[in-house]
Amino acid sequence: MPDRAEDKARTRIRQKADELRRRAADLAGSVASTEEQVADTLEQVADHRPPEDAERLRARADEARAYAVKERLRAAEYSQRSEDEDRTGES
Repeated sequence: MPDRAEDKARTRIRQKADELRRRAADLAGSVASTEEQVADTLEQVADHRPPEDAERLRARADEARAYAVKERLRAAEYSQRSEDEDRTGES
């Protein structure tokens, strides 16, 4: 027969895991937004630089946007796990 204290401990652990997943999702979303801002800034600067510098800056902007996409996917994954946890009540 399961111990009541064990059940409470499992519940606390699941709640903490869910909280951490939500925080990770928020953080990944924040990183994605920052990367997009960096990309925008790099493109604006590139508009006022010589062609060789502009090309390099635009390449960096593309890298920042690609990283933002990865972080948005990561945020969605963590959010989905949290939603699944909410529905099932399991980890």
